[in-house]
Amino acid sequence: MAYKNTHLLEACAVKNDEFYTQLSDIEQECTSYLPHFYGKIIYCNCDTANSNFVKYFKDLKRKGIIKDILYSGGLDGLDFRSPRSIEMLRKADIVITNPPFSLFREYIAQLIEYDKKFLIIGPMNAISYKQVFTLIKSNKLWNGTRPLGGALSMMFDVPCQNQLMQSGKYHVIIDGIAKAQISATWFTNLTHEKQKPLILSKMYKGNESAYPKYDNYDAINVDRKNKIPTDYMGVMGVPITFVDRYNPKIFKIIGLDKDLTYDKKAATINGKRLYSRMFIQRIT
Repeated sequence: MAYKNTHLLEACAVKNDEFYTQLSDIEQECTSYLPHFYGKIIYCNCDTANSNFVKYFKDLKRKGIIKDILYSGGLDGLDFRSPRSIEMLRKADIVITNPPFSLFREYIAQLIEYDKKFLIIGPMNAISYKQVFTLIKSNKLWNGTRPLGGALSMMFDVPCQNQLMQSGKYHVIIDGIAKAQISATWFTNLTHEKQKPLILSKMYKGNESAYPKYDNYDAINVDRKNKIPTDYMGVMGVPITFVDRYNPKIFKIIGLDKDLTYDKKAATINGKRLYSRMFIQRIT
């Protein structure tokens, strides 16, 4: 992704917000949505001509799968909020890109305002953004086919490899090239058939000590989504990565810990603060 008309080196020094998506990640994710793409105009509004997103969709256009590919943005292109970009946004059927993470809230608000279908990459913690979470809760947005949790960070190319290595931030070296490792995921409102079912095999009865209650909310804690007990019908707190297995026919999402706890803070057990929790409850 790229943003603003500024010199590359200045962007490196001023803003760590340029992560270029691997072609393999684009191919792997987009393959699941091909039926949505047929005959459509795809808009990559944070990409220049050399973007892997643009290369991928130009190939689909050559194959006659999509009607057209539009793109703007980038260091020498248009801001997604510019009048020209919005004009192209109106023409597009589906928006697919990797927007600036620092502007993710504003970016997704624009997509919702213009009622667009989309498939975009965002920071994993965006799940807990109030606006994004509200869309997830109302089943108007969900994650893509890429599983969440564990060591499943995405890798991105960066314009300044030396700065990345010197920063001490997470990165890997592949064929002599430094790539950033970012906790990111795909967000979409396009349906797909690759949601992995959540198999419930744990029991609450007889294992109560494994599911302690929070200090500041009346719910039990479930450390991992695959440990959700099949026999518990009360409120449970689960990691936010639960959203990749969320089935509204089986569960209802009640809310996030910071919004519902008695003290409006993160859920705690014996005074120990836990990472973000989502409160859910079985409905069937």
